Amino acid sequence: MEVAGNAAGLDLGKRTYEMCLISKDNKIIRTGGKTDFSGLEKLCTKLSKDDVVAMEACNLAFRIERLLREKVGCRVIILNPGRLAIIFMSTRKTDKEDSLKLAKYIKSHEEDEMPIVTPPSDEEWARRKLLSEYRSLKSLRTKEINRLHAIFEHNGYTQFTRKDMCVPKNREEILTLLKGYEKEEAERLAERLTLLEKQVDFLYKKINEETEKDDKVQKLMTVPGIGPITALSYVAYIGDVSRFENAHQISNFIGFVPKVDRSCTINRLGHITKQGNSLLRSLLVQAAWSCVRSKNGAALKDKY
Repeated sequence: MEVAGNAAGLDLGKRTYEMCLISKDNKIIRTGGKTDFSGLEKLCTKLSKDDVVAMEACNLAFRIERLLREKVGCRVIILNPGRLAIIFMSTRKTDKEDSLKLAKYIKSHEEDEMPIVTPPSDEEWARRKLLSEYRSLKSLRTKEINRLHAIFEHNGYTQFTRKDMCVPKNREEILTLLKGYEKEEAERLAERLTLLEKQVDFLYKKINEETEKDDKVQKLMTVPGIGPITALSYVAYIGDVSRFENAHQISNFIGFVPKVDRSCTINRLGHITKQGNSLLRSLLVQAAWSCVRSKNGAALKDKY
């Protein structure tokens, strides 16, 4: 890959980074710093517009990519670490060595040969955070409902199901059956559940607001089995579909394609790769089951 300025490899830690710069005359310059606000401001002064920076994909990498793009204007390449493992199989594995290998990698490979991760836009990033928080709160609510149900089971009230714990009115009525410490614990659980449910409802309204102002999301929701959360997740995590040549590439990106083991006459297809986003993959599986069970599945239901 031709680089007008320096080829920079950036290895990121939780609090610090190591950077290796390789100039056009192959001179190696090493530097480092902190990943706090002041440290990243200093990082911007160490780079120029003609430099090309390579990093492994992580949440911090996406934040630094936006910062360098806006303040420095240099080219930033984010690489998929899962497909770079063979490069870093070395007896000498340090942050400094990793940054050097990243810099050498972008100098010796063409861009179309690299496992590049496309950074999300600001809108996609905001939607991903919204969906991630919604999923986290839903998971917490499920755990609290399971705990509440376990308290009733341990006290002999086996006639109640987890669904009975989901409705606030039902919870108020059956809490009176408990006594002593179990009643106090159940009341605290019920209070946490009430707060979680308010926050979940608030986030769900925000998700609906996002779906209403996006035509692409609205079109996706016309497919049987696709609701606002699945549609918004698809748009947020897939992004610009023009970067994919066909539907098979999107399946590979999500992680729905099987692992392949081919050698001579042997051709084995294993489990799916699961390399994509787990939230989007689980939502699409649920959507597929909804389509199968729906009376309005039509052609999709008949085909699949």
